[in-house]
Amino acid sequence: MQKTESTDILIVGQGLAGTLLSYQLFKKNIAHKVIDTLKDGSASRAAAGLINPIVVKRVTKTWQADLFYPYAHQLYQELESLLQTRFYYPMAINKLYGSDDEQFWHHRYEKEQLDNYISVKARHDLPNGIHQPYGYGTIKPCARLDMATMLESYRQFLQKNDALIEKDFKDEDLELTDNCLQWQGLSANKVIFCRGSFDTESRFFSHLKWNNTKGELLDVKVAGLKLNNIISKGVFVMPVGEQRFKIGATYAHHWENLLPTENKLNELADKWQTISSLPLKIKQQITGIRPTLADRRPVLKMLDDYPQIGIFNGLGSRGGLMAPYLAKEMVAKIQ
Repeated sequence: MQKTESTDILIVGQGLAGTLLSYQLFKKNIAHKVIDTLKDGSASRAAAGLINPIVVKRVTKTWQADLFYPYAHQLYQELESLLQTRFYYPMAINKLYGSDDEQFWHHRYEKEQLDNYISVKARHDLPNGIHQPYGYGTIKPCARLDMATMLESYRQFLQKNDALIEKDFKDEDLELTDNCLQWQGLSANKVIFCRGSFDTESRFFSHLKWNNTKGELLDVKVAGLKLNNIISKGVFVMPVGEQRFKIGATYAHHWENLLPTENKLNELADKWQTISSLPLKIKQQITGIRPTLADRRPVLKMLDDYPQIGIFNGLGSRGGLMAPYLAKEMVAKIQ
């Protein structure tokens, strides 16, 4: 009789949430397997990876910024050391001012006590080709997370540790008992779903109030332009290599498919024109579906009806900032 393989935890999905949850389990020496196949529409692999603790439009701290940012900063550097791969790049955001923005920023700086996050006094020293008639203010600390590199490096780490199962997970293959569960001959105590927008299709999570959004961004080359920091004005312009940038991102609550759309391409190109008259060479238009709930808060819990089943999801557009700390919190719920 064939012996059933067993582990403590199954993680379904190896996007940002699944990767960081797995890493936190490794740190706790909790046995687990990650089940994942690469699919189109993954927000993690499409994301620009902007980590920003400030809501630019309102000039206020994001939810739990004082907690999330320091922990994320430490953990990504720790993970870089483990994987021997660079994917975390601290940098500032330079917000191009409109005519009244410096005054507004000064007001928000004092009201919100943002001395650790923003510099208000207008500067005008950006490279030639960037429109800066009113100067810019600065948000820091921020960062770029090269999510695709991090996910691929961690995938190789999982493979080396015999912790990755490259199969498509179907909910109907999951067998539940009072104390454990089984999936294709593998026994575990709990399963945690981290499939991003794909979890909206699961019968286990149909009760959640999903409000996913489709995002699009451009991977471009701008000849002769060198930026050390991210620029923000309606969209962000993020340096990702020699004369290479990502410009984004758009939001759509209704969409027909994952294909890039001409109207969003035009939207991003038009916003680029408010930042610079330098010509763009578009290399790629990237799309993904952000997993978001109606209250814009992430969900990390074990289900009341199925205590063997958990979900870590709903990270939305600020997943890079929130996920490291929340993955640690999810492990505490599992134990």
